Amino acid sequence: MNSVKSYKYLQLFRDIKVQITSNVLKSHSKLESIRSLAKKKNLSTTTVEKAYLQLLVEGYLYSVPKSGYYVSPIDTIVSQEPTIQVSPIIDQAFQNNALTSDMFDMKLYKSITNKVFNYYQTALLQECSPNGEEILREEIQKYVLKERDVICDKSQIIVGPGIQNLLHILLSLKDFETLSYLSPGFHKALSMFSLKGYQLFSHKSISNILAASTDYLYISPSNIYPTGETLKIQDRIRLIQWSQRNNSYIIEDDYNFFIKYNNFTVPSIQSLDQSRVIYMGSFSKTLLPSMRISFMILPISLYNLYKQQYQRFSQGVSKLDQFSLALYFKEGLFYRHTRKLYSIYKKKNECFQSAIETYIKKGIISLRGTESNLHVIIDFSKKEDMNYFIESCQSRNYKYSNIDQQNSVLFPYSGIENMDMESVIKSLFQ
Repeated sequence: MNSVKSYKYLQLFRDIKVQITSNVLKSHSKLESIRSLAKKKNLSTTTVEKAYLQLLVEGYLYSVPKSGYYVSPIDTIVSQEPTIQVSPIIDQAFQNNALTSDMFDMKLYKSITNKVFNYYQTALLQECSPNGEEILREEIQKYVLKERDVICDKSQIIVGPGIQNLLHILLSLKDFETLSYLSPGFHKALSMFSLKGYQLFSHKSISNILAASTDYLYISPSNIYPTGETLKIQDRIRLIQWSQRNNSYIIEDDYNFFIKYNNFTVPSIQSLDQSRVIYMGSFSKTLLPSMRISFMILPISLYNLYKQQYQRFSQGVSKLDQFSLALYFKEGLFYRHTRKLYSIYKKKNECFQSAIETYIKKGIISLRGTESNLHVIIDFSKKEDMNYFIESCQSRNYKYSNIDQQNSVLFPYSGIENMDMESVIKSLFQ
């Protein structure tokens, strides 16, 4: 019954509004009294009064005490653009760039989230901390010390929804202008520097970087994109010396350090110098791509600047997600998960290499970057073979990336089931 009354009041409101905007009801003309219109329309006076009040609130009417309601003068709006059909953004979900169902235990993580609802209800009713919840920052502090030899105080850790968000915060702290990076670089990160008006300098080698002088250096020393190579200790020391000499900062993006199949991981550059290195990490590769939780560890000089400004920034990661991840760490589940994940990754890597071996033996291709990551670089002997492979990827909705000025393609394989690996590879080459 209430919904019917609500509909009647809204319908009357819309009818009168159309009459006003189409100039059927002229400016300053008086509307019928509530009682009179209710009788004419066979409506209750309450319904008519609600319609009039809504028109009054929105500015279509004005009231004169002891007189009634009058039509407000309303300017007409001439549309600046013709009415056109809006083309939707089509964001493709590439099947070979996803995760297979065995890579994450959804049921287990759901139980952790339920614990947060059960035991942290009071915390969930409060606003998020701009720099991240203390319970999570404590776990991250222990994690990076254990896994990466990163030395920091929990207060130096800033939590955010992805590297771009954290870079926005970082670039708001100081008025710098220049950035060096090792080509080809991570384009989503580089785009943040471009948006801030930075001059970007691409370098093909560490020697070229050392010969330049810029405010920042952006690099992933433990997993250089796209080959997955590791920066040797002497080059790391030279970069630290470069930063000290030029009063520059090194942004160490350590996004994918742990996926190394046949060798050990190397400690972070931050472990060599805590004063010049900004350490950045993410859980998108170890948990879920859709779980956007990243973190940044500021040197004390930059942290002191952040401390003065932190209230300018809002937290983009929900408190529920932060507490869930913290609990996942506290109960030892994260370390158990990553050990299992490493075994799954290694097996998938072996399946991929086995499936593509036939085309290597035929001399059609060679591979690079097989020692880390969940993608490889496929180097084609002939351009026509590469073009055919690209056409096959496009027709089957598989993600790929061209390597500039080379007959080479970067191809991810994380979303391909092991049992389907051979048939998928065969379909892309034949």
